[in-house]
Amino acid sequence: MNASQWSDLPLVLTSDQAAVLLQINRRTLTNMLDRGALRGVKIGKEWRVSRAEMMRFVEGNGTKTPSITASVRSEATATLVNKGGLLVVRAEPLTDLIDIVQREREQRVAELIQQAGL
Repeated sequence: MNASQWSDLPLVLTSDQAAVLLQINRRTLTNMLDRGALRGVKIGKEWRVSRAEMMRFVEGNGTKTPSITASVRSEATATLVNKGGLLVVRAEPLTDLIDIVQREREQRVAELIQQAGL
């Protein structure tokens, strides 16, 4: 299965598919499900995780992102620099930062889905 965005994933993923998507081993995923860090449904001995739950977990781990608005937008531009795996963002005003973080998150999610082969 090949997916480039959330809507390309099946509505319900097997534990193997979910583990590949999160780039963790299946046992780690099972532990997360047992602890409730990730919500799923157990069918017999196998776990299933919904696409919506995967989105919730990856995009914010269940926490709501506060909405921030800026009343004034200057001509400053945001700069994204990858320094040895550490993402460094220089941005002004705040709305630029929000835009660049959202774009980066969408790109990384698409890359994870593509790498997982889902």
